[in-house]
Amino acid sequence: MQRLLKYCTISLFAWFASVFSASELAAQNITAAVSKNRVAVGEAFQVEFSISNGGADNFKPPANLRDFDIYSGPNEGSQVQIINGKMSQSSSVTYVIASRKEGKFTLGPASITTSAGKKESNSIIIEVVKGGNNTNGGNPSAGPNSSGNPANPSGGSYSNDDNLFARTSVNRTKVFLGEQITVVHKIYSRLNLRGFQDVKFPSYTGFWSQDAPQKGQITLSTENIDGVNYNVAELKRTFIFPQRSGTLEIEPLEVACIIRQKSKQQQNIFDQFFGTGGFEDIVVKTKTKPVKIEVLPLPEAGKPEDFSGAVGNFSFKATLSKNKVKTNEAINLSVSVSGSGNLKLIDALKVNIPADIEKYDPKVNDNVNVTSTGVSGTKSFEYVLIPRHAGSFKIDQINFSYFNSDKKSYVTLPSSEFNITVEKGKEEDNSSPAVMYNMEKKDVAMVGNDIRYIKTNNIQLKKKDGEFFGSAGFYEGLLSPLLLFAAFLFIRRKHLKDNSDHLLVRSRKANKMAKKRLELAEKHMKEDKRESFYEEVFRAVYGYLSDRLTIPFAELTKDGVSALLRSKNVSEETCQKLSDVLDNCEFARYAPSSISKDLSGTYTDAARVISQIEAQLS
Repeated sequence: MQRLLKYCTISLFAWFASVFSASELAAQNITAAVSKNRVAVGEAFQVEFSISNGGADNFKPPANLRDFDIYSGPNEGSQVQIINGKMSQSSSVTYVIASRKEGKFTLGPASITTSAGKKESNSIIIEVVKGGNNTNGGNPSAGPNSSGNPANPSGGSYSNDDNLFARTSVNRTKVFLGEQITVVHKIYSRLNLRGFQDVKFPSYTGFWSQDAPQKGQITLSTENIDGVNYNVAELKRTFIFPQRSGTLEIEPLEVACIIRQKSKQQQNIFDQFFGTGGFEDIVVKTKTKPVKIEVLPLPEAGKPEDFSGAVGNFSFKATLSKNKVKTNEAINLSVSVSGSGNLKLIDALKVNIPADIEKYDPKVNDNVNVTSTGVSGTKSFEYVLIPRHAGSFKIDQINFSYFNSDKKSYVTLPSSEFNITVEKGKEEDNSSPAVMYNMEKKDVAMVGNDIRYIKTNNIQLKKKDGEFFGSAGFYEGLLSPLLLFAAFLFIRRKHLKDNSDHLLVRSRKANKMAKKRLELAEKHMKEDKRESFYEEVFRAVYGYLSDRLTIPFAELTKDGVSALLRSKNVSEETCQKLSDVLDNCEFARYAPSSISKDLSGTYTDAARVISQIEAQLS
């Protein structure tokens, strides 16, 4: 028994030694934080130096710490955690200090010596004001630093209290039209934060937006701003794509935070004894400031003719299901775009198909994923082709053009050409030639033996025409094929000319395409898919305006469209109704639950305004 006990003790000691040695080998770091970075002369505040993966035996405080009055410290603390058999050790060294004079001071870095060399902490700027003046902690009008805003060049909006404020941050404030922007809404708190209510997110007017998926309940993390540690809750992460150039604005975020604090009411003896009383929850509202985004128009230099507004980083592929078929057999042409960017706004690509092959409208498949890093995935278009005649045909290469915002240039990705061999099908092999049937001869009625009855009544006689050769009918028959052939060439040339102008073709088919999109919206309405319904109605109206007015989808603006329609004698009432429909759809796509109007009303308004515009433009 003693041997067993001795063996277990040695094994346990060896295990602890191996774990501690492993933690020694882990990378050590040191960070500095203060309880506040704006204080009064003589006001005490705390400085904490946190050391990860090690102890504080080789800790050296900042060299200029002696410039402050030290009320307490160094006070050392340590913590050991074992999670899933892995041990981690952290240490801390704290001081309580005060400044002797006013001004701005930089508290230099502390340092530790590790096996990898010397590691230093971050420096912290301390602003010291006159004694008796309110500091951040006592002045609700002061911000997280002297200017009211923590240093953050990528945007930020804050409340008035440095103990609780909100921030709307973006990864960039100057972008190209259609370029992806990451928007993050966070709450920063040094109080006992218990929850949120009445959260009002921006509507992102002028942007197409896609929310990143939420991972369960909101959790708190720690961030250091100007040397002060905050508990941070990320409320929402959204990816937005500007739909028009100019200066756009992200509206403020409004949220009511639930804070637990000590109650000012007197406790009864039972609450004091059991420790159940003494706290109450209060609601503190905070609001961000709007963030301005400068949206640059896409450059005209080098813009491909077939560019339709795709912005991001994409790859492109076109495949044919088979290249040898018989007449009236279907072929599938698949065109897919993959990558990251405004995938959902990419329209079907232009595909030139020989006249002897019938092409149907493509089936669109969206496989778009939204993660914490952005919007990516694949969008594909499936075309059904049916050759009607035998022969050899060629489908020209298909081009996909997009704007690469990182390289700030256009990229065109071509596919290969497709050659199709079409053989005669069974229907053509078994077809019967046309058969002409001769008219039957009628017997002549005979009177008597073989002489026809001589008519004795008054009869009208006509002079027999001369020979057909050289007559007017002869020349008419001779010239009519030439005239018909000339007319055929004229009509054919006009047809080719009209269809070569794809903008004119789009304009003619604008109303037809809008009806198809509205039919899909009606389907979503019957299935009560509100978000899909509003998105399809929006695409129907904007797609109609893009096709009818021959303006690229990416360059459409509500004000520009209204001005152009008025110049084309569209009534002011119709323009105003169009503006109302677009505002309703745009707002409903981002906050469908807040729309009280029924879906059928929106559908009716959209169909009516398209019909009115079509009638007034015709």
